[in-house]
Amino acid sequence: MKLPTLFAVTVLGLAFGANAFAQTPSHSVTRAEVHAQLVEAQADGLLPVPKNDYPPSADTIARNKELYAIQHHHSASDTASSTGNVTARSAASD
Repeated sequence: MKLPTLFAVTVLGLAFGANAFAQTPSHSVTRAEVHAQLVEAQADGLLPVPKNDYPPSADTIARNKELYAIQHHHSASDTASSTGNVTARSAASD
């Protein structure tokens, strides 16, 4: 009695467990795209964020934008107005 039950549980476990690892991403992201997303998030003031301030407050975002502008020699208004164009600026500077 225990052997058929054990066999059934094992077969079902393998069948459903295999599907958990068989998922493939619908869209693979390249390293360049990930890098561009990180640069954009930094320019938008979303990174870095303290663990106790998630989602980031408006003050944290403003401070991060100022720090990004200082580090990348842009004015804060320039960074805030053209965050969608960060990839083009970084590509042009490379």
